[in-house]
Amino acid sequence: MMDKFGYAALHYLTLLAFLFSSWGYGHFLLRRFTRPALPSIPASESTVSDGPFLHAYSAMVGIGMSICFLQWLAIAGQFRHAPVLGIVVAGALMGAVQLRALGPLAWPSWGKRWRAASWPLRGAGLIIALLLLPTLIAPLCPPLAWDEVMYHLPHAQQWVLHGKLTVNAWLRYPWFPYNIDVLFAGGMLMQDDVMPHMLNALMGWLATFLVYQTGKRHGGAGLACLATIIFLVLTRWDYDSAMIDLGVTAFMFAGCLGFVRWMEQPRQLGWLASAAFLFGVAVGAKYQSLTVLLPLAVALLLRTRKPGAWLVVSFSLLLPCIYWYVRNYLMTGDPFAPVGGKLFGFTDWNPGDYAGQFIDLKMHADWPHFVLWPALLAPLVPGLRQLPVARAAMMLSAYAMVVWYLTSHYARYLMPYFPILALLAAAVWRWLFVAGLEKIGGLARSPAPVRIANIQRRAAATLAVLTLLALLPNVANKWAGNWALIAPTMAAREAILERKITGYPVLAYLRQHPMRQTYQFGLEDALYYAPLQTSGDHFGPGRYRDFATLTPAALAAALRERGNDSMLVHATRWPGITTQAGFDQSFALVYQDGPVALYRIL
Repeated sequence: MMDKFGYAALHYLTLLAFLFSSWGYGHFLLRRFTRPALPSIPASESTVSDGPFLHAYSAMVGIGMSICFLQWLAIAGQFRHAPVLGIVVAGALMGAVQLRALGPLAWPSWGKRWRAASWPLRGAGLIIALLLLPTLIAPLCPPLAWDEVMYHLPHAQQWVLHGKLTVNAWLRYPWFPYNIDVLFAGGMLMQDDVMPHMLNALMGWLATFLVYQTGKRHGGAGLACLATIIFLVLTRWDYDSAMIDLGVTAFMFAGCLGFVRWMEQPRQLGWLASAAFLFGVAVGAKYQSLTVLLPLAVALLLRTRKPGAWLVVSFSLLLPCIYWYVRNYLMTGDPFAPVGGKLFGFTDWNPGDYAGQFIDLKMHADWPHFVLWPALLAPLVPGLRQLPVARAAMMLSAYAMVVWYLTSHYARYLMPYFPILALLAAAVWRWLFVAGLEKIGGLARSPAPVRIANIQRRAAATLAVLTLLALLPNVANKWAGNWALIAPTMAAREAILERKITGYPVLAYLRQHPMRQTYQFGLEDALYYAPLQTSGDHFGPGRYRDFATLTPAALAAALRERGNDSMLVHATRWPGITTQAGFDQSFALVYQDGPVALYRIL
């Protein structure tokens, strides 16, 4: 028990150091390029509520700057422990100077906040805490999720091992923009492969905090709590992996908030520059983020045509992302490789891979959680239509939904817009709730405003209690499951990996008894734990369909020609590989555990 607490404390201390360093960078810039500067001693209640937002926004800007520094180190071939540590230390020193200048913060204590809140708000706060609790433990598990062990962490591992950015052609998506994966690599370099989980979770927590602060600023504490609950319901399962969706969501939403601040204060180009920079970090992390550029350009065009503003936006946007697209264009001819293959020509992919990718998306097509769908009714709410920021949110959400529907139709790809949709959905849910109770009060011939307000408070408090009771068993189970996956020792880690990773005993044997190069069938969800340069995938060079239909002799010859001297097969996923006549004449069994077997090519 105590070793798990120590393990958690060590990782959280490292995460706090990075957060403080990033805040130092971001706060330094915002103080100099936005006026008024971040408040040191708030003078009004509105300033008090604005201070937390500004600090969270500073942290997001600082994380983006840290990503840029790491990216440039990796480009220069200096991706080593000492330079990366120097980035964190420099930011921490800047943070210490900023903290000293900031002075004491006059925020009300938690006790005062709790006593001043109504019972519905207290219940909502407890629901938020209950939803957040599992996310505090979930990131501490070893890498287990499919995408992180298939390509996110394997790419990061290669950059750590080589001390520079490399194109790892045997892994899936070698040409994608990888801003957030570079950050993950920095975490691995500083500590271990659990730190990418912690960094992913940090960006999720910051996005959640920004949702709350935005809801509070534009609709009060009730709307803020409801929007936060909706956002957590949508994303609470994404904290136990090194995926990039939470990070892209945080940067996109923070960019939108910075753009709103600039629209409110158009003379302060610092807000516009920081917003464009945050969008650029997202565009340098995932191709889907490119969709935000069209509404951004239209909104900017409607606001200003000054060349200076457009120059600021262009420079800030391109700074964190231009490397990936220029590299791709120079090396493949396709700046969006491989998804631009039909326009620019294919490199490692071919038309079959391109078609297969979209077939895979169609197989996983789904719809977002029902709790978001009321956002479509936002234009019907009179109070929302009167708010300029709400009208902008509606138009951006409508655009995002149409693009999403026409392209991927995969709910996870809509996540960057979840914060905005959650805020709109919360406003509609609240409107429906209040309107429904007013209707009930009117039918009961008790239209007195005080009586209706009392009914609303009691109904909201009752709903909060019922929600808490419904969530408790689920949260308790999730907490227990996450706690069991914390591995403070190597023995505990090995035991977890043997249970959770496909074919892990065979992969462990292969690492202990290395062969020259291995090809695998059906183990792409375990590549992070396989020996380096273990290849085989549905897409790109070494695609399964080029080998799966060959006779054993032809398969052995084709694999030898690629430089392979061994082969891994998951017999349940690929049953036809090892059952063909003459297989034993071309392959010799070396080690087997369950359906996964290692063969030497004869």
